[in-house]
Amino acid sequence: MKKILRITVLASVVMLALTACDKPSGEENNEPKERVVVYKVGQTESRLTLETEGEWDALLEMLCIQAQTGQKVTFYNMKQITTCNQKKGASGTKTARTFNTANLDEMKAWMKEREKEGLTVEVTYSNGMWHGMAYASAPPTNTSVNIIGTWHFICSVVNHLDQNGTLTGSDLYIPEEGGGSMFYTFYNDGSITLVFNGQDGTTVTENSTWTLSDTGELCCELLPNIDCWNVNWITDNTMIISRADLGTEEGDLLYQLQFERE
Repeated sequence: MKKILRITVLASVVMLALTACDKPSGEENNEPKERVVVYKVGQTESRLTLETEGEWDALLEMLCIQAQTGQKVTFYNMKQITTCNQKKGASGTKTARTFNTANLDEMKAWMKEREKEGLTVEVTYSNGMWHGMAYASAPPTNTSVNIIGTWHFICSVVNHLDQNGTLTGSDLYIPEEGGGSMFYTFYNDGSITLVFNGQDGTTVTENSTWTLSDTGELCCELLPNIDCWNVNWITDNTMIISRADLGTEEGDLLYQLQFERE
């Protein structure tokens, strides 16, 4: 059965907190900047659209508080375009970064910096300390466990950026809008099947293989661009992968693919 990502009770609580915190207490907190954040608290996955820095700050504080209760929290900004700073030689974007602190403000500041780099952030709490880990691709063990099964290809987004990493335009492709649908099935033995259902009722099936690199990148010739992708987010419900194509004739391009499990 298809699992639908939904706003949970926790998400509702968060939204109430965001509303309460988003008041004219300073220009920075009310600066417009839309984020679409997918996050997980324990085993509960949710998604929120945030419109100001104040809402973003309130969500991070809420996640830190949830971590204090013993839950592992993880988040990723789906509306992320800053991973192009890889072209500037940013070091460590392919390896996990860690941080430990007993100070809430320091923890939130670290989480904000990692979000700016386009990384996924995971936070836990023990012995009076917050423990953070951030990565471009989920650890291979996480991906190999969660990826097995059939995934519905929901959409692809292509962000166009200038030399300064500023967004200049975006292209959105949704198979269903054209009357078709695409499904990827990953198998334990490293094989993969792509099924494309056309708008005219035809079905095309292709088979190949998939692999994971040591840093958790997903490689498969059936994925667009026939290249390796960062697995930014993978759970029982959702998979989000991305890759940058720098210095093309169209400028710098950042691709993102979104899937839901069938």
